[in-house]
Amino acid sequence: MKRLRCADRHASIIGERVRAGASAGIARAMVAGAAGFALALPALGQAPVAAFPSKSIRILVGFSPGSNSDSLARPLANRLSETIGHPVLVDNRPGASGNIAMEIVARSAPDGYTVFSGPGSSITTNPHMQDRMPIDVLRDLVPIVPMGQFSALLVVHPSMPAKSVGDLVALAKKKPGVINFGSPGHGTGFHLATELLKARAGFQATHVPYANSSAMLADLISGRVDMMIFSAIVMAPHVKSGKLRALATTGRTRAEAFPNLPTIAQAGVADYEYTAFHGIFGPGSLPRDTVERLNALILKVLALPDMREFYASQNVEPMVMGPAEFAARVRAEHDRWGKLIREAGLRGG
Repeated sequence: MKRLRCADRHASIIGERVRAGASAGIARAMVAGAAGFALALPALGQAPVAAFPSKSIRILVGFSPGSNSDSLARPLANRLSETIGHPVLVDNRPGASGNIAMEIVARSAPDGYTVFSGPGSSITTNPHMQDRMPIDVLRDLVPIVPMGQFSALLVVHPSMPAKSVGDLVALAKKKPGVINFGSPGHGTGFHLATELLKARAGFQATHVPYANSSAMLADLISGRVDMMIFSAIVMAPHVKSGKLRALATTGRTRAEAFPNLPTIAQAGVADYEYTAFHGIFGPGSLPRDTVERLNALILKVLALPDMREFYASQNVEPMVMGPAEFAARVRAEHDRWGKLIREAGLRGG
């Protein structure tokens, strides 16, 4: 009997300890659960972070409606809007060769919803040509994605005796400074393309800058301007009609639209190439993941059959590049044109 009472007492003690331990475990679990719930409360009160893009995007174009920059940006905006399910708006802010639009973008919130669309020359030549730039383009803007590249045509008025690039160079060397050439403005890409030709071929010609392309083309077709490097898509109808004579294209390889025309380099001017590009740029502090997201989205849109067909009709060739590769291209062009501008003494003219 005594042994049984001891056993009962021992079992009772063990039971009490087990119950106490269980109660403590339950209490600890309840405390831990309450703490976890408390930590979760702020998250329950917050909306989930939306994936980019979650609202409309604004594309600033630094040139007027109907310009080359505008005509390339609008179809891209329309198709991009369909892709992301939000409006993509084109906002024209012309002036100062794109500087006005670039400054707005550079000073905008770095969230990817405000970007600049324009020619590479705004980034690569403006800093070298203009004494007062509102921003540091290489620091305050980040290259996102190229929209495409295009070469130009070297043309002369039919009254010119030059039937080839060699003829033109020989004629210009025979009469230094007598031959003139037009451009849509001092420091524009087409002006610098002709300055590059002069430098590589070693001849002199007089620059005639114009405030608008209509007056420039009218003077070229009438014969008041002797030669010009300009947009192939604009020049093509006048070449076809016989109002102008095309001598060569400016790219590294022959243009698909003009397979019978040599490049200027193929025509004998060594180390010559002028290939312009258009691109999309964002604020300099735009996060890398947003840059990469925009790059992928826009490249996807540019690869659509109707977009490729439209850009091809504008003599624009695809440029499939990631952000890093595009940034390297921009930097290289910036340095290249800066060197030419300094050597030719073109700044601020």
